[in-house]
Amino acid sequence: MYNHARTLLMNLNGSTGIFSDTPGDELVPADYRHLNLPTYLDTIRTRFFGAMPDRAMLNYRVAQLLTLLEATELQSHILALDSRITYGSYPTQLALDETFEPKLHQYGGTSNDRLTITGNPISPDSSGRASYDYRIELDGTNINIERLTLPVQSKTELIVLTAGLSQVVALPLSGYKVRVSSAGPAAWTFRGYLRPANSLSSIAESVQSIGEPYLLELFGVSDKEPYLTFRNCWKKHSEFAYRLGGLVLAMIYRTEELRNA
Repeated sequence: MYNHARTLLMNLNGSTGIFSDTPGDELVPADYRHLNLPTYLDTIRTRFFGAMPDRAMLNYRVAQLLTLLEATELQSHILALDSRITYGSYPTQLALDETFEPKLHQYGGTSNDRLTITGNPISPDSSGRASYDYRIELDGTNINIERLTLPVQSKTELIVLTAGLSQVVALPLSGYKVRVSSAGPAAWTFRGYLRPANSLSSIAESVQSIGEPYLLELFGVSDKEPYLTFRNCWKKHSEFAYRLGGLVLAMIYRTEELRNA
């Protein structure tokens, strides 16, 4: 099942009826095509999703936003686009620590070749790249690390063993680091997702700082509905869920206008 408001917020090319294994995933209609958004809309979306959001980041943030809207009377504007609601289990799934537990798998070497993970995961909010996938190989002399998700990177370091343990080697753009117990040959994969850290309230504050021209383009300057309601919620409502909800609905409805155009 699909929900059109969710499809517009995700703004990804449609799927063929097969779910990905990305946390919080939902189908996107096969005939939906990614829209090139105008600068004002792209700029506002960047505050929510990061500069180059991947599917994991979009799933996480869209689930937060739609759950927020569902708790308000603004939900009627979601249902006006599409009465099908299929994302009720997302908040539970995306709140679980195990969803963001990294997975280490050895596919080369022996049990005597051990790899230890250290460090702390970074926030993906700025880049929008929540998923990571690394291939780590020991060739007898060096440790070779390849980041397979965008932005792709690779690095090679000479292994220096001291008391049966190597130096610490960083996995690019993740916050994680590794140490190995031998020079190999051995090989592992290391995969997972970085949990977004920015709160919705901090995102709302960030949007307020982008400048009035962007918001004028989003809400318009006339008293045309439903943008008048959305603008009044954003500017005047006493409850945060309605303020942010008005902004998010304006983003959804502008995207729908572009799609129909």
